[in-house]
Amino acid sequence: MSANLFDLAAPLPAISPDTQGQGVYDRFQAEPDTLAIAVVDEEGRPVGLVERNAFFVAMAAHYGRALYALRPISLLMNRSPLVVEGDTSVADFCGQALAERASELLRGFIVTNGGRYAGVGSALSLLQATSEANRRHADEMTALAETLGRAEAQAKAALSAKSQFLAVMSHEIRTPLNGVLAIADILQRKLGAGELSPYVQTIQDSGQTLLRLLTDALDLSRAESGRLELTEEPFCVASVLDDVAALWSARAEEKGVSLVFSYEGEAEQWALGDAVRIKQVFNNLISNALKFTDRGGVEVVLQAEREDMVVRLAGLVRDTGLGVPADRLAQIFQPFSQTEAGLRQGGAGLGLSICRQLVEQMGGEIAAERNVGPGTTFRFAFPLYDVPAPTEADADGEGEVEALPGGFRVLVADDNATNRLVAATLCEMFGGEVTTAEDGEQAVAAARVHAFDLILMDIKMPRLDGLGATRQIRSLPGAAARTPIVALTANADPWDAAAYLAQGMDEVVEKPIKAERLLAVMSRLLDGSESIGEAAA
Repeated sequence: MSANLFDLAAPLPAISPDTQGQGVYDRFQAEPDTLAIAVVDEEGRPVGLVERNAFFVAMAAHYGRALYALRPISLLMNRSPLVVEGDTSVADFCGQALAERASELLRGFIVTNGGRYAGVGSALSLLQATSEANRRHADEMTALAETLGRAEAQAKAALSAKSQFLAVMSHEIRTPLNGVLAIADILQRKLGAGELSPYVQTIQDSGQTLLRLLTDALDLSRAESGRLELTEEPFCVASVLDDVAALWSARAEEKGVSLVFSYEGEAEQWALGDAVRIKQVFNNLISNALKFTDRGGVEVVLQAEREDMVVRLAGLVRDTGLGVPADRLAQIFQPFSQTEAGLRQGGAGLGLSICRQLVEQMGGEIAAERNVGPGTTFRFAFPLYDVPAPTEADADGEGEVEALPGGFRVLVADDNATNRLVAATLCEMFGGEVTTAEDGEQAVAAARVHAFDLILMDIKMPRLDGLGATRQIRSLPGAAARTPIVALTANADPWDAAAYLAQGMDEVVEKPIKAERLLAVMSRLLDGSESIGEAAA
């Protein structure tokens, strides 16, 4: 609360206009700290002000004492002093007085209460009051800065703890999820189109839904902590919709709604960007659209418009579903923001938030709007650099992965029995001979004694983790130190992958393991490499 003039006015006794000059002189002499004395009428209303310095100058003049000592003070007083009501704030009074009567302010002023005298003030008292106010303000700002600093530190600590928690939970959830999805994939391959195939497909679909939810939660945490990484690689723009259509067409057919994809742009338009993240935006929007659409269908459009060195990509996902209420459109991209229909349908409310984070990080914008008819339309756009399509020479060696030659030897190191079973089963399906280890120490011991063509190494293991085991294997004598090592891990974002490669690993395969991904990595590492067993011979 700001100070007013009552807070600094000195309630000194006033005098009447008839008071003799000698009496005023004697009072100033007796009160050395009194700077001004108010002169009031019989009703206590101010009629003048006697300022100390001006009074003594007049009394000290030639014949001053003789002229004024026995005469009324009304002859020496200032008849038009500054008079102000006491409830006026100090700031307001100073602003007005300095603007209108700055010279009078130096001579003092009279404070009143309802028009009657209440006290006197001076320029010194104003300076003291404003100095104290400035000190209090500075103290308040310092305290506020300290509070904000503590709040920021607490927020950073909470964000770090949340990120660490999500990272740990990611590993703990992905570990059993790896087993569920990988075993389901193996069963699907072995069963073919048998009567159990639909049940296995349900396991895979449910697991993939759980995996997408987990990925969204991790991406949200990475975005909040500034660790949401984007890669830049050349990709064919039209192929983005091909991959997305392959993922969602069966789901739409199963639900009985139409799902139409259209691409507007050059067929061989290539761009430099993160195709995986772009597909993630489409996947989240399409998943959301299909969830709320029971009649009609979903339309998906991707436009690519080239302008000099830039390709502007614009995406659209329009559905005929329940739609988003008008009062929720502004909040729909906030984390955990869901409509009542969304709560009934289930989900965590993270998909649209991740879409916004990804689109904005790519330098674009995303928005939602209600359709004229039923449903909602989501639009997003962002610029990418135009790159030429690869030539035939660039594409040499690309294509389907050939089957691996049988008889190669693989060491699988993982503390989780299900993960060992999954990796071993896949390697045996690819034609390999498998040895397993339950931790890093067993892996190092096996690599020291036996010759392997490839090592699949989990990262988080007891006694000795995957990175420690890799360093020890790289220090072994002979050809064993050159054995290709692949990290099998649930923590495989770009930061983690770069750390694994820097520690001596050759490749990273993310859990849950996809058979095609593992086969491609193994084919690349084993193709043309010298067998360790042959080298030892």
